[in-house]
Amino acid sequence: MRRVAILLAAVLTTVALAQGGAIKVGLLLPFTGQYDWVGANVQPVAQMIADQVNQSGGIGGRDIVLTQGDTEGTVDAGFTAAQKLVNVDNVVALVGPTSLSFSGSKQLIQDTGVPMISPTAGTTELDKAGTKYFFRTVPSDSLGGRAIARAATDAQYLGRSQAFTSPVLMVAKSPAMVSFESPLQNAFQSYGTPLKATLEYAPGKPSYRSEVQDALSHNPDVIVLVGTPEDSVRIMQAAFQAGYQGTWFVTQDQTNADFIKLATPQLANGIYGLEEVASPESAARNDAFKKQFKTYSGKDVQIFGTNTYDAMNVLALAMLRAQLKDGQVTRATVAQNIRAVADPGAGKVDVTDYASGKKALEAGQEINYQGLVGPVNFDQYGNITAPFAIRQVKDGAWTDVTILPASALQ
Repeated sequence: MRRVAILLAAVLTTVALAQGGAIKVGLLLPFTGQYDWVGANVQPVAQMIADQVNQSGGIGGRDIVLTQGDTEGTVDAGFTAAQKLVNVDNVVALVGPTSLSFSGSKQLIQDTGVPMISPTAGTTELDKAGTKYFFRTVPSDSLGGRAIARAATDAQYLGRSQAFTSPVLMVAKSPAMVSFESPLQNAFQSYGTPLKATLEYAPGKPSYRSEVQDALSHNPDVIVLVGTPEDSVRIMQAAFQAGYQGTWFVTQDQTNADFIKLATPQLANGIYGLEEVASPESAARNDAFKKQFKTYSGKDVQIFGTNTYDAMNVLALAMLRAQLKDGQVTRATVAQNIRAVADPGAGKVDVTDYASGKKALEAGQEINYQGLVGPVNFDQYGNITAPFAIRQVKDGAWTDVTILPASALQ
């Protein structure tokens, strides 16, 4: 009965969406809780693009309106928020969710045919979730895991005299974290340096002394640490107190200035981190975006900002093409047009923002959106590839060590 109710609601929603009025886009993200910073990073960039679209005449004269759905960073709250956005607010598409709550909204998205473009979800659960409605402008954790393993097992990428030979993985038992586990295990194996041990730990504990002792019993020269910033600091403190002399490798959540402050520069000094970066060909456009966003919001671009810029531009261009080609903007027509504006093809015009894409589409041309994170070319399952930066804390600040192009991770 629940599935029938969802499908009926989807039919009624499609009728309502086709009748006009504002075009609602749902931001399915955490706005409260431990990961509230994700919503705070994404929302203003999404709003900036929506404002640009609206100021240029909107989509067929209709404004894009952003509606927030607070997932609180959990599966249950994520499902509730998704239900409201989809069945009550009647959004045409979703920006989000994160890895933390994707499993809670996956079936709803599939059943109602509402397209999503996530600028934040690296979860491997999205690697092959489906071919019609699931898209993201952030690379999979599968690629991130390979980037860490590639760098750790090849000295040239870390600026070291020799590669690490005794890696240990510590990963929190939560959806957003364990997504890294298999990719890291497989990548270290394929690069010829198998992990000495994989240790899962419960998140949110006040102390990790026993878990650290277990990890150190394998004599690691590097510990790959996947967890929240707060748990990561507790683990690193316990290891420091136990006399650990090796190195740490952390993921995107910790590769920022706030983590150094949380951990203290002394504890963080020398650790390696992973960060998605822009492709070299989009460097100038990234600089322009940072200045544009600073003028718009008074703030600096934060993590997931460039991914959000690409997600919103692709979504807006898909809506415009749907309006021009199909005569209506519905969930179905938007989903069908996402690949049409983003993927390459013969005779297509390269565009880099909504304004240039709008000009080309209205002139009857087909377009290929080129993003800040690189070419936004979706594979069969809506995934993209992008380069990664390997960074290291030196003198209390993150510094770039090397850039790993996507081609190095195949």
